[in-house]
Amino acid sequence: MKYASLPNSLQATVPAGSTGQVGFDNSGYWGIKVQQGWKYTGSFYARSDSYTGNVTVSLVSSSGTVYATTTISQVTSSWKKFTFDFTPSQSAPDVKNVFRVTVDGANASGKSVYFGLFSLFPPTYKGRANGMRVDLAEALAATKPRTIAKRWKWNETIGPLENRLGRQGDWGYPNTDGLGLLEYLDWAEDIGAEPILGIWAGYTLGGETVPESQIHLYVEDAIREIQFITGDANTNQWAKLRAQYGRKDPYKLKYIEIGNEDFATDMPATDGRQAFVNGLEAAFPNSGFKYLATTYPSTPLNPAYTHIDVHQYNTPKWFIDHAVDYDNYPRDGRQIFLGEYAVTSTSSSCIFGAPSCGRLEYPTLQGAVAEAAYMTGLERNSDVVFAAAYAPTLQNINSYSWTPNVITFNAGTIVKSASYYVQQLFGANLGTHVLKTAPAPSASVPLHWVASHDISNKIVYLKASNTANTAFTASFALDFPIAGASTVTLLNAPVAATQNTLANPNAVVPKTTTLNVASDATGFSYTFPAQSVAVFNLQVGW
Repeated sequence: MKYASLPNSLQATVPAGSTGQVGFDNSGYWGIKVQQGWKYTGSFYARSDSYTGNVTVSLVSSSGTVYATTTISQVTSSWKKFTFDFTPSQSAPDVKNVFRVTVDGANASGKSVYFGLFSLFPPTYKGRANGMRVDLAEALAATKPRTIAKRWKWNETIGPLENRLGRQGDWGYPNTDGLGLLEYLDWAEDIGAEPILGIWAGYTLGGETVPESQIHLYVEDAIREIQFITGDANTNQWAKLRAQYGRKDPYKLKYIEIGNEDFATDMPATDGRQAFVNGLEAAFPNSGFKYLATTYPSTPLNPAYTHIDVHQYNTPKWFIDHAVDYDNYPRDGRQIFLGEYAVTSTSSSCIFGAPSCGRLEYPTLQGAVAEAAYMTGLERNSDVVFAAAYAPTLQNINSYSWTPNVITFNAGTIVKSASYYVQQLFGANLGTHVLKTAPAPSASVPLHWVASHDISNKIVYLKASNTANTAFTASFALDFPIAGASTVTLLNAPVAATQNTLANPNAVVPKTTTLNVASDATGFSYTFPAQSVAVFNLQVGW
């Protein structure tokens, strides 16, 4: 093809003497969901030195049912981008469908047609071009995420799709980069999250490092990226490029993460960090940017960190034992981002091992309850823990390199895990102020809790996690009267190892009921089932 980022094309040669429609199929990512009434939009490039006829594109089932089709004219000897849309007249019963491309066999007999860069999208979240799959985006938006952290070669992920090179990802799968920097920033805005921009600091997971004499090249690239994101499109050349691609107004950006797990190489973490911090502060002196370190908290850095990204994967017991850690964290100006955390195993000797030694294939109720206990400590100490993110997020059941993940999906279905529901319950029931409680939670007591107050909606949220294998009854005395009908949402199941899977997606789901407490009451008792998470919405008059 004529684009350097698209060096290959598909040659479709029609055998001599052919009749009828001749072509090829694309099965998508392990299937294609076909939904009646959805408008599918697509595009492709094509050319031929000898064929000048039409191309027909269709959505077809494995048994030959045609759900949508349209014909496009006219292929020429030059590469040309063709766009189309169609709407299925009926829904397919499963995802065993293909995107079919054909030409008239008689007219194309003995001739070759070349194709490149196919794209086919169902409706996307908020109608964004190259946007997010609606059900996955809606599920993530329902958790009310506050942060999204990402990094890649930014300038290779912007602009027309035909200019995006794509790359092999660190975790073994290819990335087309059709979902690029602007798409991620738009998505963050669409779901009300704040981006944390990751900047490569000079070394990789493979152990390769950039010589200190060359680190300035990457600092300069980071400066250009930040100018592209936040600059004035009237005065800055990189911001003008952003406007050229459809976004004139700058994006909101506060947090910049320098490196990722920098303890994983032999290169001193101070080398890259100092060069980046000094370079970025000089380029953006009045920005208010917060620069996150990504080493162990005990690593001496120059300059010393004020914000740090901590990653934690462990067992349910570890998260329960450490649920009150941040109650005693020094209030010296340093702030924590739990950039990755999850219960990954039931065995402390097999945190990253195989399922045979305890590694979880899917999040369990027990793991979600332990994560909830830990999250009460994060929320209770939100003056020092400014953000947290469960990781990883999405698992296509047909191809993945890590378990567990908070959402499992295939081409037609998504499964929300027990850990997902904990994230959703905590994110959707968050007050504006944390309330003091007495006594304070303790590692020696199986019940962990946090309370917050939503001033605008006059609600007190009380979140609690019972990590015991038996029921736990607690009495709550309130310094205020309950002012109206209140509710409790409970997440539990009879068996602690319960998992939501494609075969049984609703084995553990939250259920909301009215709290049996009188208006004007100043206290109540509640019996928490074994291994359960409860969120109380208490109506108040203040």
